[in-house]
Amino acid sequence: MTGGEIIKMIAEQKTAAQCFIKWWRKEEDFIDFDLIERFESNIDKGEVFGGFELIDMEQMWDHVQQLCGDRISRTVKDGEEMVAWTSGDKKHHTLPFKPKTLLDILDFETKGNYVD
Repeated sequence: MTGGEIIKMIAEQKTAAQCFIKWWRKEEDFIDFDLIERFESNIDKGEVFGGFELIDMEQMWDHVQQLCGDRISRTVKDGEEMVAWTSGDKKHHTLPFKPKTLLDILDFETKGNYVD
């Protein structure tokens, strides 16, 4: 499928809760995640893809939690849901539970090379 076809399919399939796209190349040797809006703005409509899946915050949280194990948790601070994360370099972070936060943690943990 092409990037143009994916954009059309996203418009048809996306629910309000889904803010991430998990996509892979035709060769299925590469998997990546992105925010749907950023993916759509950067996609080459002629590029060939193997497939994609739209995912929500809880599904992305599951991916991130699986990577980080007991180094990550969710908490509430001043009424706002937060992520408490100790990165691989032993630094402790308290960040808002938002799509960009989860994607940034995933990218840091995988060094941009996610393996499913």
